Amino acid sequence: MWIYYQIKAILVALVLLFFVLFPSCLIAIPFNTRTRLKIVSPVWEFCSKMLLRYACEARIDISEDHRSKDIAGRVPFGLYVANHQSYVDIPLTLTKVQAPPIMKKEVLYLPIFGWLAWISGAMPVSRSKVKSRQKVFDQTKGRILGEKIGIQVYPEGTRSKTALPKEYKDVKRTLFMFAYNEKIPVIAISMYGTRGVLSKMGTIKPHRHIGIILHKEIDPKFFSSSEEFCRTCWETVIKGHDSMKAKLAPLNENLS
Repeated sequence: MWIYYQIKAILVALVLLFFVLFPSCLIAIPFNTRTRLKIVSPVWEFCSKMLLRYACEARIDISEDHRSKDIAGRVPFGLYVANHQSYVDIPLTLTKVQAPPIMKKEVLYLPIFGWLAWISGAMPVSRSKVKSRQKVFDQTKGRILGEKIGIQVYPEGTRSKTALPKEYKDVKRTLFMFAYNEKIPVIAISMYGTRGVLSKMGTIKPHRHIGIILHKEIDPKFFSSSEEFCRTCWETVIKGHDSMKAKLAPLNENLS
């Protein structure tokens, strides 16, 4: 049975990659970032749902979106911040929002996937290089302020080794401060359970219970200080994670 899940996961991923994502991104190449996103975003959402359901055999028990919507049904753009546990965070996030992420530069060199991520607006950064971090910061400002495109970031900097969100004192706050100073709303994203979907060897552990919550946007204008704003943003992520953990952890324990 174990072999069955691994083979099925590989086949599903290859079909989605070569017959759905790759052709869509080829079509999107000639256009600017905003138009590219309109083309590829629905495709990424579809592929992510299929990947989680049929390749990972994961069960999304909690899927909530509390963002405000205007009369046309549009949600606010802004800075999306999330906790980071696993590679599975990426497709889980894409089931709810298609905001280009800031990603490790190493991902750009992954065959095909790195190219698809770049076409879809992802911004690679080398965390150890000041110039690279500054370049991505400038790109983020241009995307949000100029193009009005939302950006996704993992303030922890890398995947949490404990599967729990890092404490506030350990997260990177540069973009929180940017959002506060420019009066840009922050949408906190809480995720739970993705760490358990893959083993340490990268193999599928089926039937895991996972969840994601997109919280209502946090507007800087309602805060008297940047410290209060930054702390509220990250604590919102933690509270969402903890509430899902209380509901889903017992279900996953029964699978062990």
